[in-house]
Amino acid sequence: MSGDMQELIEYIDLKIRRLQEELEYLKNLREFLEYKIGKLSIEPSTKELPAIISEANWRRYPSGAGEWCFADQLPKSFVEELKEKGSKTLNGYRYVYKKLSGGREVVSRRALDGF
Repeated sequence: MSGDMQELIEYIDLKIRRLQEELEYLKNLREFLEYKIGKLSIEPSTKELPAIISEANWRRYPSGAGEWCFADQLPKSFVEELKEKGSKTLNGYRYVYKKLSGGREVVSRRALDGF
């Protein structure tokens, strides 16, 4: 009987350690997400903007002619500027804002000739 109890205690200790590891992982994930959200909400400088834009999760079009990402992955000020102007050229790319039929907002980009 005491052997069974000892096994149960060891099992519970193992579960506690796993939960503590998972909790630590989730805390780190939360910090990372808060950092990314904060980074997107801060008004980036002209020098920082290309680096921040390059960190977005760009997806290549099947045709290979350009890339796109969801607008919420980019600085709000950049997306607002694209909405107003329609497009913008920056660091060898032409960026275009699009609102899809389902309401999702995306930004597409194509490399300019010579880049």
